[in-house]
Amino acid sequence: MSESRPSASWRSLLGPAALLAVLAVAARVAAPRWEAWQGQLAALGPLAPAAYLALWLVLVPCGFPAAALGLLAGAVFGPWLGSAWAVAGLVGSGLAMHALGRRWLRPRVARLVAGSSRLRALDRAAARGGVRLHLLARLSPLNYAFVSYTLAGGGAPLRAYAPGLLGGMPGLVAYVWLGSAAGSGLRAQGAGGPVRLVALVVGGASLLLLGVLAARALRRETETFGRDAGQDS
Repeated sequence: MSESRPSASWRSLLGPAALLAVLAVAARVAAPRWEAWQGQLAALGPLAPAAYLALWLVLVPCGFPAAALGLLAGAVFGPWLGSAWAVAGLVGSGLAMHALGRRWLRPRVARLVAGSSRLRALDRAAARGGVRLHLLARLSPLNYAFVSYTLAGGGAPLRAYAPGLLGGMPGLVAYVWLGSAAGSGLRAQGAGGPVRLVALVVGGASLLLLGVLAARALRRETETFGRDAGQDS
C-alpha cells in the first residue's frame, strides 16, 4: 500500500502539469493579440481592475481554473500589479466560496465530496484542522474551487480558512509572471528571450515539485485527523 502512494502523488500532478503546458503554449500563441487587449482594457480606466475581479467572483466559484486568471493578470497588468490584483481575486473569491459552501451550496458540496477520496479526507479534517492544513490544501494540486467548497462544507472556521487562502499565492503568482513574460515579449530576439524561457521552465518545475510535497504532507495531515476521528467515535 505504501509503495503506491508516491506514484499516486505524482499522477495527481499530471493534470496541473498539462495545464501549465497548455497555458504556456496559449501564452505564446496569444502574445501578438495581447497589446490590443491591453489597449482595450486601458481604455476602461479604473474599471479594468473591477472587471478583472468580477471574473474571479463569477468564474472561479463555478470551477474555472484560477491559474488561467493569473495568466491573464500578468498579460494585462504586468507582474507586480497583476500579482496584486490576482491575489485580491484569490482572497475575495475564496471568502465568497466559504459563505456559499457553508450555507446555500452545502448539499451540492456533499455530493461533490462523495466522489473523491481526497476530498472526503479533507472534508473530515476541515473543522478540526488548523492553518497548516488549509495552507497545504491550497498548495496541493487540487482545483481551487473544489478545495474551498470542501473546507467550507466540512465546517472549517474562518479563523483557519482565511489565512489558509494565502497558500494559493505561490502558484498563482507564478502564473501571473508567466503571463507577464508572454505579454512583454517572450518571442523577443536575443538572449533575453531564451533566458526568460528557461527561468519560466525552471519555475514551473519547482512549482510542480512543491505541489508533490504539499500533496504528500496534506495526505499525512488528513490521515492523522481521520485516525483521531475514528478513535473518538
